[in-house]
Amino acid sequence: MAKKMVAVIDIGSITARLKIFEIGSKGRPKEIEAVRKITSLGTKSYRFGVIESEQMDELCECLYDFEIKCREYQVSRIFCVATSAFRDAGNRDVVIEQIRIRTGFKIEVLDNSMERFYQNIAVRETMTDFASLIEDGTMILDIGSNSLQATVFDKSDFIFSQNMVLGSLRIYEMLSDLQNRTTHYEDVLEEFIAQDLEDYHAVEPKGIIYKSMVAFGGELGYIKFLMGKDPNKMCVISRDEFRYVYEYLLNTRPSDLSLNDKIPSYIAPLLLPSALIIRNMLEYTGVDKIYLPHASLSDGIIYSYCSRNCGYSLSFDPQDDLVRAARNVAKRYKTDKKHIDFVEKAALEIFDASKKLSGLKERDRLLLRLSAILHECGKFVHATDHNEAAYALIRYTDLIGLDSDELDTIALTVRLYPKQNPYENYYYMTLPPNKKVIVSKLTAMLRIADAMDASHRQKAGKVSVTLQQDKLHISLDAKEDMSFEMWSFEHRSTLFEQIIGVKPELRVRRHM
Repeated sequence: MAKKMVAVIDIGSITARLKIFEIGSKGRPKEIEAVRKITSLGTKSYRFGVIESEQMDELCECLYDFEIKCREYQVSRIFCVATSAFRDAGNRDVVIEQIRIRTGFKIEVLDNSMERFYQNIAVRETMTDFASLIEDGTMILDIGSNSLQATVFDKSDFIFSQNMVLGSLRIYEMLSDLQNRTTHYEDVLEEFIAQDLEDYHAVEPKGIIYKSMVAFGGELGYIKFLMGKDPNKMCVISRDEFRYVYEYLLNTRPSDLSLNDKIPSYIAPLLLPSALIIRNMLEYTGVDKIYLPHASLSDGIIYSYCSRNCGYSLSFDPQDDLVRAARNVAKRYKTDKKHIDFVEKAALEIFDASKKLSGLKERDRLLLRLSAILHECGKFVHATDHNEAAYALIRYTDLIGLDSDELDTIALTVRLYPKQNPYENYYYMTLPPNKKVIVSKLTAMLRIADAMDASHRQKAGKVSVTLQQDKLHISLDAKEDMSFEMWSFEHRSTLFEQIIGVKPELRVRRHM
């Protein structure tokens, strides 16, 4: 494969960044040049809830400059993404269209899940020892301008992830008016951060013995700089090294950081909130060292692109993390694991056998799998209308790697699968046509998979599914009477026949 040039433009809350990559014959990206320009998007959008016209003008000028740079390198593909400053702006759609008309750039606004997904890819692909690190308890802190994402790994598995509205810029914007009203601003700042982190600790999995912490974010390069480290390289610091820079930030005014340490004035006030978050988590985990990788959202986007289009192999399978995350959510809500395992396997057998007729893609198979794993989590809240409760729980769950539309598809599938006629459901009727089709097919598959274990007693053993000319033939081995499951299957199979076009037929082989 010939080398080609690809660029990523990341429009952040404080800066807009352009990174140009060369993709070699083996599909691995190599950074060629990086350019950064200051913006005031986050400061204004967090405070007023909109992106104002002067900010849009500023951003357009920035994009014009980036376009010239891309032309110099003969870039063949440009990704242009925005994060929380656009996510939180009430007028974002209008602004995006205006920018498209004026510059030709179509900005993609990443939701929190996808932003963190790309950040995680960047960290895992740039940290060569990441796989060995997560063999023991490891906390990952992604400290953004708008929010904080804390992710936990243990025994080489993804365990848990939680987002908190606790970003460095947001904290500063919310509390900046206190600086001139109190002589104990640092104490107030610490109390504010500690309160939100206590809420996180209340839901975090217990029993994790932490050995490592990984922290990254836009401002941490400057913290590395204050320690005498190279901001553009990975480094490992001790607890004592961090405590030294923390104390320095605690006792140094932002204006002095700018004057004496050459920290940009728009960055200086954000360093103490970031350091306070790390210090709190450092005390909670008790780890002795912190890994500070050099990784960015742009890196994650380009690695993801190369894995999908250029033959590059990621060091991990993102789908595995999603499945583990869903299993941990199901465990948190005390679902019946044996029932969930049966339904998951049966649903995937049905999907695979009917794939030619359904027209669904491999990504839809993952959505069905996650729906099966999560389909009973609502019973933790409400036994009767558990599917309604499950919808709400899923919609507010962080499943890193799913965009908001995919998460909504899973939640709707779980919401609709027990309904006798989902077509009459209000939430179904409001869907766009293409999403109606996907949700209908996933719902039809999940409902007959669930019917095959209606008693929750796993009476069936091996499940075999084959597609015949006019039937989907499902056979089960069972040692117990399956009359209830047969009855449930008959009452739930009509939707599948209507949507997929073949009649599902269940046959039970009794084994004594």
